Amino acid sequence: MRRLFLLSLSAALFAQAPKLPEPYQSIVELAHSAPPEFASDALLRVVESGKIPDRGTRLDLAEQAFRLAGSATFPVRMRGVPGSTTDTRSGNLSQAYDLKLDALSLESRAVRDLLSLDAAKARELFQNIPRPTLTSLTCDDALVYDLLDFYQTLGAVANSAFTQKERDKEEHVNFFLDYIGQATSPVQLAPLGRAIKAANVTPAQRDILWNRFNGLLEGVQADDRSFSASLADLSQLVNPEMQGSFEKYRQKSTPCKDDLGASVLINGDAQPPKTGSTPKIERYWQSPEAQRLLMDANKLRFGSDGKPLSDADRSTREWQQQLTDFLSELADWTPAQEKSEADFYHQKCVVFAALIELIPPGAQRDKTLQAYVDFISNSNLQQQSPVEWFMQAHSMLERVRSTNTGEPAKLLDAFQSSGNAVLALYTTIEKTFGGKLPSWVTLSN
Repeated sequence: MRRLFLLSLSAALFAQAPKLPEPYQSIVELAHSAPPEFASDALLRVVESGKIPDRGTRLDLAEQAFRLAGSATFPVRMRGVPGSTTDTRSGNLSQAYDLKLDALSLESRAVRDLLSLDAAKARELFQNIPRPTLTSLTCDDALVYDLLDFYQTLGAVANSAFTQKERDKEEHVNFFLDYIGQATSPVQLAPLGRAIKAANVTPAQRDILWNRFNGLLEGVQADDRSFSASLADLSQLVNPEMQGSFEKYRQKSTPCKDDLGASVLINGDAQPPKTGSTPKIERYWQSPEAQRLLMDANKLRFGSDGKPLSDADRSTREWQQQLTDFLSELADWTPAQEKSEADFYHQKCVVFAALIELIPPGAQRDKTLQAYVDFISNSNLQQQSPVEWFMQAHSMLERVRSTNTGEPAKLLDAFQSSGNAVLALYTTIEKTFGGKLPSWVTLSN
């Protein structure tokens, strides 16, 4: 039902879209069939390309992107705490969040794009973004909220979306004070502090902002994980104006013990975590089937002496037969053998990525690449968690693009012919823009 509503919303917004020159019109039309977070990203890439000369068209596309962003599956970006992101469920979620396809990141990005087109409209839309709802976290949580883009945008709006007459009335200062007053979590403190430091205000006005910030610093309720995550960033931010309040803040709670043991690696050995360590995470390669596949995959990469196999080694008939047996074993692996559809999906994608790296160029690699695209195209995870699903396709493209024998054109051709709306959309985006984003979009990754 929600999916139908989102498609109706998307259709209503795109019905008013102006015609664009190619290939930008194709991107807009392909976005029409994609989930809202991907559609929003696609429209913003068109706006940010600098290839659409008409200001009104760019304004319209950016506003459409903003409206679509509010329906994204992920509401707020999160990131994994140190030591929890390798071969874990939380690690894959963290990578998915790094794509910044959550509602808050996309809305913030649309506002930033609108600032140079219509500052008043950018300010209006920013004020329409629902204030982030951040639930309390415990030391067991492996992900923490990341609101840096939102508060960078707050600062940009405060600095450039108020007229001189409004600034004379200190409306930009009151605008800032309102957002400081509504912060509720320790993870909001450091990005808010950075925005205050960068604010275009007088010394007296900055003192007002720091005084309100210090009141927040002393009064905010500090849950364990958010408090622990905030300390390093706040320590770098401390200045004489906030030193006393920061010392009081540090007494609020005890930092979590991020003492996780080593993770299981695709080409390494497993070491169990320390007893009582935090956060609590779901490690991959734990089921009997996954462990067997991991062991057999390593045999394709390493010889009996533990040294990596050469290209010549991986071209022998013996190795090719070993690969055939492994691919048969991989095909028999099912989601029912893992704790969740997502766990199965991510682990199998890791195996495919390793295979495509190992198999010498030729018919077998092409066949394996096609099997990978067929697998992701038909995964149920794209309905359950679309950005988490897409992260693996994005990761594979980055992997083949960065290697001499990666053959990204073949992967893009397979995406294009997959029949999957999102893969087709991003193939066109990649061929048009090369996958590049403005530097400010990727700054906090």
